[in-house]
Amino acid sequence: MAKRQPPELTRTTLLQAATRVIRTHGATLSLDAVAREAGISKGGLLHHYPTKDHLLTALAHALVDQFRDELRAAHASEIATHGDTPGAWLRAYIHVSFTPAQDTELLSTALAPIATLPDLLPDLQAAQAFLITDAQADGLPPGRAHAIRLACDGLWTGHHLGLPDLTNEQRAALKEELLSWTRP
Repeated sequence: MAKRQPPELTRTTLLQAATRVIRTHGATLSLDAVAREAGISKGGLLHHYPTKDHLLTALAHALVDQFRDELRAAHASEIATHGDTPGAWLRAYIHVSFTPAQDTELLSTALAPIATLPDLLPDLQAAQAFLITDAQADGLPPGRAHAIRLACDGLWTGHHLGLPDLTNEQRAALKEELLSWTRP
């Protein structure tokens, strides 16, 4: 008899498979393709994620967790290099925002339809509430802290919405300007 793996491991396997399917096929994610890629029956997938929306929501949460982990690492590096000074968290936020991970862009585009599902949005917003609280707690004037975070978010969102993008030189100038707002 084959030994079953823990449910958390199965869910991780399914999310990794969904990521590979999106990477290969773009936003046209099907549950059949994810189950095949994971080597799990479709019924097994549906046991963990009863609908495509549930799977996409779990992927969105995984992206938030990945971003938060990257941000924590960048923040720790910032503190190790420059000390725990006001603006350290925001400097880390700027660095991570201006150097997105490879899968983040692709997955974010594929997950954009979640924004149109009002029942799923509050939970995802709650998972990202740390962005506001951590920015405000970083020791800079609140208005400046939120302006920095929102500028980073606007750059990212505009890119994903197909708005005109900045050149590399313009991005570098924006990044340096935002970083200057975090220094005493």
